[in-house]
Amino acid sequence: MDHRKELVKYAHLMCQKGYSVATDGNLSILLNDGSILITPAGFRKGEIDEESLVIISREGEKLYGVNEPSSEKWMHIFIYQVRDDVRAIVHAHPPYATAFSLQMPREYEPILPEMKNFIGKFGFVAFKEPGTIELAELVREKAPKYNVLILQKHGVVTYGKTLQDAFNNLERLEFEIKIRTLRELFKTKMG
Repeated sequence: MDHRKELVKYAHLMCQKGYSVATDGNLSILLNDGSILITPAGFRKGEIDEESLVIISREGEKLYGVNEPSSEKWMHIFIYQVRDDVRAIVHAHPPYATAFSLQMPREYEPILPEMKNFIGKFGFVAFKEPGTIELAELVREKAPKYNVLILQKHGVVTYGKTLQDAFNNLERLEFEIKIRTLRELFKTKMG
């Protein structure tokens, strides 16, 4: 699949599934030449098209596109720096995982065996202002150890060898936290 079409497809899917609201969230793909195809700043993910995408260098310079790259570009760049196996990244604000981030002070061990097998433990990143180098640096510290990160008050970052892998990790993470939430609800109702 063409990388531009793929990025648009998953940006739209992220919006349709409610993992992003308004202009929140961003996605990227590491291209073969080392540059990064990334979603633009200030766009609703459901309205992105191939022409709105941006290409940046590994140093953060805009190489192609009329729009500005996502304000979270450094988070993407830093993950690619420390994970040679990663070729795609998704940053989203899924509701259950974002709500969970308000209570989660450390790494999280999934309760569902599929999540343990596919993802492993979820990393936790303490709050820093969105779009800042400080946040990107904290993500860079945690990314080598985990395949998904929950960002306090700020959603999640998932990554993989393909954009499909990264998006699957997003869905799995949100499903795990949803099941955990329902388990706690049932305990309260039945206990």
